[in-house]
Order: sequence, then C-alpha cells, then structure tokens
Amino acid sequence: MRLKLLGTCFLVALSIGSVQAQTAPLETTTFVVMGEGLAAGMANFGLSSIVQSQSFPQVIATQMKTAFTQPLIQPPGIGDIVGYPGREAIIGVYPQGTVRIFPPQPNPNDNAPPLFVLNTSIPGHKLSDALTMRPVSPVIQRNDMKQTVFNMILGFPQLFFQRPVPLWTQFEYAKALFPTVTLIELGFYEALDAAIAGDATRMPDPAAFAANYTTVVRGFRRLQSQVIVTTIPNPVDTAYFATPAMAAPVVATFPGLLTAAYSITPQDYITRNGMQAISTQFWNRSLGPLPAGSILTAADAANITNRVNALNAQIINIAKAEGAVVYDLNAFFRRVRTTGVIVGTRTISADYLGGFYSLDAIYPGATGHALIANDILTLINSTYKTSFALVNPATIAATDPTMQYLKPNTTGFSARSLGVAIDEGQQ
Repeated sequence: MRLKLLGTCFLVALSIGSVQAQTAPLETTTFVVMGEGLAAGMANFGLSSIVQSQSFPQVIATQMKTAFTQPLIQPPGIGDIVGYPGREAIIGVYPQGTVRIFPPQPNPNDNAPPLFVLNTSIPGHKLSDALTMRPVSPVIQRNDMKQTVFNMILGFPQLFFQRPVPLWTQFEYAKALFPTVTLIELGFYEALDAAIAGDATRMPDPAAFAANYTTVVRGFRRLQSQVIVTTIPNPVDTAYFATPAMAAPVVATFPGLLTAAYSITPQDYITRNGMQAISTQFWNRSLGPLPAGSILTAADAANITNRVNALNAQIINIAKAEGAVVYDLNAFFRRVRTTGVIVGTRTISADYLGGFYSLDAIYPGATGHALIANDILTLINSTYKTSFALVNPATIAATDPTMQYLKPNTTGFSARSLGVAIDEGQQ
C-alpha cells in the first residue's frame, strides 16, 4: 500500500513538474534560428539586408527584446533562387564592397565582422545540408553559388584565421551557441525544388527526413533549449504557381483564353516564368508552345501536396515526442492563399503582385514577414504565457515596395489579348 502511495505521489509530482515546465517563463537570452532561404530573409531574387533586417526572425527577436546578430549582406545581394537561372559566384562587384555588412565597433578602426551570428539560415539548404555541409576554402567558389553563400554566412571570418578553428555545419554552429530558444525552419527548399521541377519524387523519403529531423530537434532539446519548429509551406500556395483564373489579371487576359490557347485545365497551374512567357507572346502577337517549367499540372500539384503533408506529419510527430512546439507555417501560407490577410485598409493575397510575395514569387516581402512574425509571437505568448507585443503590419506596409506592385489594367489590354487569340485561331 505504501509503495502504491509513493508511486501515486511520484506521478503527481511528475505531472506538476510537466505543467510548470510548460508555463515557466521563457528564457530568451540566446535566440538562434536554423533554416533556409525563408528564415534567412531571401526576397527579390537574392539575400540582402533590405529584407534580412525585416525578416520574421529579426522581428521576433526585436519584439522579445533580445540580441540577434545576422549576417547582413550588401544589396543587391547574393544567392540563387530555385526556378531561376543560376549565376556565377562573383562577389564584391559594384555597388557591393565588403559584401558582408559589419556592425559599428567601439573602435572606429576595427572593421571586423561579428565572430558569431544567431541567424544561421542558409539559402538553398536542405535538411541534409544542415547536417553535412561545411565551409570550404576559398571563400568564393566561382562555380558553386550555394557553397559561396554558405562560406559568406557561416565560414566568415573563420576561413580567414591562420590557426585551425572549427568549421561547423549549420547544425553544429547553432548548437555551439547554446541557444535558450531555437526556431527551426527547414524542408521548404526540398518542396520548392520538387514543385518547380514538377516531380514529387525529388522530395526526401519521409523516414529518412524524420531521422535527420529528429537529430536536429533532439540535439537542441538535450541542451535544454525551448524549440519551436515550423511546418513546411506547400509551394503550390505561393505566388509562383497560379491557376488560370489567378494568372489572367497578371497577363491581362481572360482565364478561358489561357486554357484554350495553351491546352490546360482550370485546375492546372501556370508558373511565374510561364506567366512571363505568356505576356511576351501576347505582346509580340505570336502564341506558341511555352518553355519547359511553365505549367504544373493539377495531378503533379496534388502529388507535391501529398508529399508535403507526409513530411509535415513527421515534423509534428517528432515535435510531440521531443517536447518541441509546432508553428503551422503551412496553414498560414494556405490562409494567405485562400482568404488573404487584411493589412490596414487592404487585403493582401498570394497572387503574383498581390502584396505578400516579393518579385521572385517565392519569398515574402517585409509585410509578409511581419505577418508571419506576429503569428509566431501569438503562438509563443499562448504557449509560454508571455506578453510580447505584436508589430503593426500597416506601418511596415507603408514603406514596403512589395505593397506598391500593381497588376496590369485588365480592361486596357484584354482586347489586345482577345485579338491575338482570334488572329491565331484564324491562321
């Protein structure tokens, strides 16, 4: 009887300890972010300080009033974006100078970069890259933009030291900072790569992905860090993919003309590059086959969605098992796509030039990042009983170039589009 009573008391104590752990004040001394281009602040075809300084990790850190050193890059930026032609890694071309922006130092003659950064996100990184990729000398790899960007972010200034220093993977680097709070945003690049290629098999096997993801989450939990993981957004919900009905205002025509002229269904998707090709054909009054990568069929989109859902199921299960918190970034992107989000007096949408996404149609602009940050801060406040203030997206939108993009005037160009279609049909 005594053993049974002791056992009951022990279980009660465990239960109370668990509740206290969940409601204990959140220690925000060291806020570290692991991720790829989205968390890094990619926008408008590259990584630069323009959006880095307004990225959702930076906004969260600012509202939590914690220091957050980022590897800021001088405009026009560096890095390639999947879906667009790759570039040779030529760094420091005018107007760039040092490429990395160095924060002010106490000694004006000391122009050294910070020894460590707290946003370790690397554009183009897959989950597997975060566990295996390391800095490689020389810093500039002419034929490897991905490695060059990695070197500029996590190999800088380490690659310049004369004596041996650790050259860490993104995961090792982030752990070495001993974060009290860790935000993990990984897996989006794999989904983007598969969606833009129209090939769901390019996405990782769920079991292999789960093994790697467990390694990452468990690594931080063993450091007693509070861990927040994000689900993977479905690339089909970004502005890079548009149904004929969504694409029609952008190319200044009617949905029916698009489906008829290009033999697609209302459920298929036209890519951002496809919309550009269509606009060029309309302008030249010469319709023809579209370049590869212009259309994502409804069937391929469904396969991508299923694969994304499978990986997100793994993320949620791992977070539950390891005691991490899940932020459903996928659901947020879906909400922007289906209903839009009200900012001030305007509803911004996931349409191309709709206010949420930058010109690359994949990564958000500053207003989009503010909305993501507010959503995550709301989750943090609810989970940890904190009261971090939210930002006012309307204030950010007032100076956000993404909010100034305008779609073409459909009524002004639709007659021309119709004339092109009629001419082609009569030939």
